[in-house]
Order: sequence, then C-alpha cells, then structure tokens
Amino acid sequence: MQKTTGDHAEQTAPTGPRTGRRTDRRTGTAPATAPRARTRVRARAAALTAVVAALPLTLPAAPAAAAPAAHATSPVGTWTATVSREGASYDVTLSFSRTFVACLTSPAGSSRGTWQRTAPTAFGYRIRELWFDAAGNSEGWVDIDQRARQSSPAAFTSNGDSTVYLPDGTRSETVPVRITAVRTSSANLPAC
Repeated sequence: MQKTTGDHAEQTAPTGPRTGRRTDRRTGTAPATAPRARTRVRARAAALTAVVAALPLTLPAAPAAAAPAAHATSPVGTWTATVSREGASYDVTLSFSRTFVACLTSPAGSSRGTWQRTAPTAFGYRIRELWFDAAGNSEGWVDIDQRARQSSPAAFTSNGDSTVYLPDGTRSETVPVRITAVRTSSANLPAC
C-alpha cells in the first residue's frame, strides 16, 4: 500500500484483517506482537540448543581388530603332545614361534613347518616330518596338516590328516590323526 505525502510516495505495510492496524511484513503480525513472537522463537531455539547440547555425542565404534578377544589365546610356546592315529599313539614335543614357525620333535627327529591363526582360539599348522634310517638315509616323510582349537591358554586339541610319502615322493597313505597337547612353556623359542 502506498501513502502519498507531499512530493514522494511512502511504502506502508498493509493493515490487519479486522483490526485496521498495521502488520509487520516479515512476521505478518501487528507491530505490538512482533517482538513477543521473536522472543518465543528465540526461546524455542535456545531450548532446542540446550537439549541437543545435553545429548551424548555418539561416534562410530573403533574397529575391534586392535582389541584382544575375550578368550583370545596364542599357541606361542612349547607343548607336550600325544599323537593318536589308528593302531598307534606316541608322545612328541611341539613348539610355535611368534614368527609363525612350527617345530616338531618326535621319535623320528626334529622337523619344521608353519602355523597361522584362524580364529581367536584356533590355529592351523603344517609340518613336514622327515624320516631317516639308522644310517641317515631318507625313508620318506610325513606331511602333517592339522586344525587346532585351544580350550584354554594351556591346552589344545587338533585334528587333521597325515600323508606318508616314500623317498621317491610317491604317496603311500593318508591317515586321520588327533593330537592333544598341554603347554609346558610360553617362551618364544628360536626356530628349530
């Protein structure tokens, strides 16, 4: 609405619907109520800000890879073990190093292989056990492939297959083998 006063026109706000009073262009309310409306908006904004500030800040959890599992165990150390296969049972010594070397000391001598963690309480190991006769000639070897589960930090049981090879590399037989072991030391031994 324009109001002319003298030589220039002045812009005025339209009047309210029934009151005939002027209204504020930004809020559409009468000038007397505009400051109260702004005060209410500011009060609501302040209240909302206070509520948001009081909420706990929730961040995504860090990956659990760095944290140890509740029952995580390590095979690193030396173990006295009993090897059981069809028709035979004998004692051996196994050791596992931090560098993932697996060692076996059996009636046939000392042999080595590797191990790897497969779960917090499980690992696998593979060893090639060499066989020699009394004169030191090769009688072949056994490829030992086991999957172990630690029931505690001091005991594990493993199952797998042992494949026997003749000196010329011909496969002779594969037999299922079960090994039960008890920890005798937690020391990280040098490679065998």
